[in-house]
Amino acid sequence: MPSADRSRPDRLTTSRSHGDPAVVTLDGELDSGTVLIMARAVAQCLAQDPAPEVVVLDLTGVTLLAAPAIRVLLHARDHAARCRTTLRITAPRHPGPLRALRISGAYAIFDVYVDRVAALAAGDRNSFLELAHRMWTAGH
Repeated sequence: MPSADRSRPDRLTTSRSHGDPAVVTLDGELDSGTVLIMARAVAQCLAQDPAPEVVVLDLTGVTLLAAPAIRVLLHARDHAARCRTTLRITAPRHPGPLRALRISGAYAIFDVYVDRVAALAAGDRNSFLELAHRMWTAGH
């Protein structure tokens, strides 16, 4: 069930779904003034018991992605890894944030998907292991 964060400034809106995979959707400007809202939403997903295997950070509606936000994205990825959770992001539709991801090198570090549907369809750790097993046994 999605929940909306109503305590945020109007420059950024978030919504969060519970379960596995969890989805955090961001719309608006992600900069030094709003990045903690994103960090809190991701941390709340990871605090679930059990933590989800996958968290999708939907950046499709992000219109500004500042350098502090990229640093916090990297920290969120590391936090997720410590929780044994995969953090996936969707590519922003707006050219500025997409360019910021590419220039910073973050685009190459993250699991980036064209949209939320693709990120959710990628499966989880178990589906990857099953595919790897099928491919391995087919070759022997």
